[in-house]
Amino acid sequence: MDVNERKVPLKLLKLEAILGRLEKDYPKIPLLKEHLRKIQAGYNGEKAVDYQLGYLSSKDYNIFYDLRLEVNGRYFQIDTLLLTRSFILIIEVKNMSGEVSFDTTFNQFIQSKNGSINAYPDPILQINRQEYQLKEWLKQNHFPLIPIHGFVVISNPQTIISANSGSLNKKVIHAASLPHKITQLQQHFHKKFFSDKELKKVIRVMKKMNTPHNNPILEFYKISKDDILPGVICKACGYLPLTREYGQWKCTNCHKNSKNAHIQALRDYFLLMNDVITSRQVREFLLISSPSLTTRIMKNAYPNAHPIGDTKGRIYKLDFDK
Repeated sequence: MDVNERKVPLKLLKLEAILGRLEKDYPKIPLLKEHLRKIQAGYNGEKAVDYQLGYLSSKDYNIFYDLRLEVNGRYFQIDTLLLTRSFILIIEVKNMSGEVSFDTTFNQFIQSKNGSINAYPDPILQINRQEYQLKEWLKQNHFPLIPIHGFVVISNPQTIISANSGSLNKKVIHAASLPHKITQLQQHFHKKFFSDKELKKVIRVMKKMNTPHNNPILEFYKISKDDILPGVICKACGYLPLTREYGQWKCTNCHKNSKNAHIQALRDYFLLMNDVITSRQVREFLLISSPSLTTRIMKNAYPNAHPIGDTKGRIYKLDFDK
């Protein structure tokens, strides 16, 4: 059973929003595109692993995606967590091509591809640390100590895996092996550590205490708000800004029209600026001048919303979680 759903990473959405609102020659664009590529690759790898998890019986396993919990004043995040009555499995996904090798002597994770060699943080150390942090979290929340195991899952089936220790085959696997390995764990850890009531409580508390990471993206990349171009973007060609004529947004580049292109613009504001916006800020960001048009647009975007304040000082709460 999926306890929550795998969402598109928030940082991916924020990077897409930034890249659509910078001048074409902005110096940090190559860096932003490279980070976007890596996050997209990671997300694709996680989805490939999710597909393999679909072969499991939903009544025996409870799956959390992108779980972020706090212990001893620090947060730790787990890509995928599989929760049963007998054990917990931490899954760390790596979507890498070429050849990857694990060096347990120097705790290095090395990728060889197209003649180049790159070293990355050791994911074995990462899941060992996550196992420890999760044990501490269970202890602090007064849950029974249950066996915790971790897998580093290589999502690309063509990736060659090597290691200087034969014992790593218990920790590092290809995605296609995941259902079989989980079945083996189920046979090995047959003792029930959680009752039905305790299992439901663990799920409830994890859901309540899950705190998704929401880093201010402009501050992280040291990009000024003044560098973010305002206006409504054309869904068809990406041109900015559109003009508002006769109840529609018109693109002077590809000549496409849209009635609701402002929704994406408001979403960009939510991702990059703030989750609240004043009437004046709506006008400035959408490049419109009419207060009455602002009211109609916001009512269309949020038909059930109740703005705060009178017309002049009205504040709207933006919510794109759904």
